[in-house]
Amino acid sequence: MDLILVVGPQAVGKMTVGLELEKLIDAELLFNHQTIDLFARFLGYTSETFQLSEKVRLDLFKAFTSNEKTNTTRGIIFTVVAGFDLDNDWKVMENWIELFKHAQGRVYFIELEADLEERMKRNIHEDRLSAKPSKRDIPFSRNELLESSRSHRLNSYEREVEKRLPFVNYLRINNTSLKASDAAKEIYEWMKSLGY
Repeated sequence: MDLILVVGPQAVGKMTVGLELEKLIDAELLFNHQTIDLFARFLGYTSETFQLSEKVRLDLFKAFTSNEKTNTTRGIIFTVVAGFDLDNDWKVMENWIELFKHAQGRVYFIELEADLEERMKRNIHEDRLSAKPSKRDIPFSRNELLESSRSHRLNSYEREVEKRLPFVNYLRINNTSLKASDAAKEIYEWMKSLGY
């Protein structure tokens, strides 16, 4: 069983690449906002919403790694924004990875990066707005993207992921000028080279 983490800053193209990758491998996409927006419909974007969202993800990963024979797919493609400057974000990722490691699963960690100017364009793309209700407030979403880019380190340093998460298979892609389908093909070829 596989966990395919697609990590990177807001509007870098994680969901879009994940959707394309889903066409190439035996895995289902769960993008970050699917769990967040489930609770935000009722609670708003509060700390309770984010706590419940994280609990649901963790419970899903626990159930998935415990029920390999009845799972409907080989893997989960999960997209998330991580603050590489935040110890808690590292701990959360370590917890997810440990579940798959303990179950003799594989973890693929794909980090996407793109220029801020390109991310600003993608932030208002209709596919993004359609899938993510919180992004439809364009001024708020734009400000959140810019503020988080100033406040946190949303891409890792060179060799940082491999050092802190030695169990994972790691790939970094700059997809500023890359179509999502091409990024997904690159990921697929890389996974195949690792024995997928």
